[in-house]
Amino acid sequence: MNSITDTNNFDHLIACSDCDMLLNRAEVPAGHSLICPRCGKTISRRNSDSILKTLALSIAGLLLYLPAILLPLMTMKSFGFSDSANILESVLNFYRNEYFLVSFMVLVSAVVFPLLLLTSIFVISFQLYRQRYSSYLPRLFRTYLHLEEWAMIEVYLLGILVTIIKMGASAEIFYHTGIFCFTGLVLLTLTITSIIDKEDFWEAIGHKGKKKPGEPASHRRPGHGMPGTAAGQGLILCHICHKLSPTALEGKRCPRCNEKLHTRKPFSISRTWALLLTSAIFLAPANLLPIMRVDFMGVPDRSTIIDGIIYFFRHDAYLIGLIIFTASVLVPVFKIIGIIILLLSNPLCDVHVLRQKARMFRFISFIGRWSMLDIFVIALLTVLVDFGFFTSIHVAPAATYFCIVVASTMFAVITFDPRIIWDKCSIKETVTTDRITRIVS
Repeated sequence: MNSITDTNNFDHLIACSDCDMLLNRAEVPAGHSLICPRCGKTISRRNSDSILKTLALSIAGLLLYLPAILLPLMTMKSFGFSDSANILESVLNFYRNEYFLVSFMVLVSAVVFPLLLLTSIFVISFQLYRQRYSSYLPRLFRTYLHLEEWAMIEVYLLGILVTIIKMGASAEIFYHTGIFCFTGLVLLTLTITSIIDKEDFWEAIGHKGKKKPGEPASHRRPGHGMPGTAAGQGLILCHICHKLSPTALEGKRCPRCNEKLHTRKPFSISRTWALLLTSAIFLAPANLLPIMRVDFMGVPDRSTIIDGIIYFFRHDAYLIGLIIFTASVLVPVFKIIGIIILLLSNPLCDVHVLRQKARMFRFISFIGRWSMLDIFVIALLTVLVDFGFFTSIHVAPAATYFCIVVASTMFAVITFDPRIIWDKCSIKETVTTDRITRIVS
């Protein structure tokens, strides 16, 4: 007799990672997405030939990586002085000036993690394409998903654009091969993110290329009155590969990806509060202390983040000023306030309010990385504008505090478990056959 707690009969079910709603796994056509009807999260997005396309794009990305990182991006010339820069030099300049945390953040987000992501997804897609299912593939794909959030080369590209606009009026700018290679690298990595079918990858890894056996008809539809969450049915959702396991495996490893299983992220609330407090403490010095120092004819002029924003508005570059103001000032504040609102959720909740909070959490998760924009701009300027005694740009103490704010708010989002929002609310839902899934193109 089959039951919901039979460890061999979970492939027909799927749970939403944001609200824990238990659903029948629908056959989603390629080019369509499966949307949770409870909170609106995109549970899966299906793409045809995802493995082959990912393999091709990762090969192209690896071919572009070294020229994109090592070749000069551009040269700035002013009053007979000129200087050029590549991505790696912008990292080394922070290190030489003993801003080790800033140097580390730029290094991992713009150099190391993009390479690790391209290399790992190439190995995984190549192995799956050749139908070779090595034992390390689950761990490698799990590592890829963990690092995905921290690679920020698209933010660096926006930093290059801001630098060009900022210096365009005071210097001649000559573009080199590196900037075109780097732009191509960014476009390729963004395309990989959009076309990779993670569910397809996990199914191929988990079933080693074999088709899943058909489920009995009794398993295709949960009965009326069945509790609507995975936890309510005694199941644990792996937050990495989204495989369902019985609660008997609490604290043990996921049988598919080897991630540690927990019904809810352990100490989620206390860890999130600690990280939010850290970011709030360092937010003031990050915004009030100088983040950049410009030396002109031996006279230093220090500027804060707000000073940089005012500079763009005074020179009619309103769009760039607004982008920096949003990324460097509004985003960190919004993230801190937004997560506090989620943590202080009232247990007497309305479904509409819960959906709004779920959307706010997803928005907070998306915007977190863009706060690094100012750091990347400074990384470029300190290398490009180094004309000796005439003029030079240097990093200032606020950069370190700003990196702490960015890192702590990003970790706060990672440690927060959005399912807690729904757990706190006294709303009883049942899964019925007319509202199991929503599929959109």
